[in-house]
Amino acid sequence: MGGVAAIKTLGAVPTGTALNGDVRIESSRLRSLLTMFLCIDNVRKSLSLDVEEALLYLGVGYLNTERIQQVGSQGYISSTNVSSVADFVNLPKETARRKIKRMTEQGLLENNSGVVVKDIARWFEFVEQLPAWERPTRALS
Repeated sequence: MGGVAAIKTLGAVPTGTALNGDVRIESSRLRSLLTMFLCIDNVRKSLSLDVEEALLYLGVGYLNTERIQQVGSQGYISSTNVSSVADFVNLPKETARRKIKRMTEQGLLENNSGVVVKDIARWFEFVEQLPAWERPTRALS
């Protein structure tokens, strides 16, 4: 079973239940998930953030670099707003506003005419730790 044996529960499947081929999770996907958690933990520890702040930090940087992703190397960093970040990481707007304010006071973000990661090169260093995710080749049904 490989990495599947490490799973405590999967949905409504109780611990210790043998998993058939329909439920088996590839160990490479589990390693990718572990890598993602380790990266978030590294962001959290390196920047003295809580988990929500780490997700917000990564989310702000993602939204800042979205234009680069759309047009390639000729793109540029663009600011975002608190509402967009809150929606992106699925947090209440007031929570996002409060935590973004704290990260601005720490010097991690700027929030003048929009929210921007202050040191985008450092943000990219964290992103490079994340596993490469494959895009689905077909729509899920």
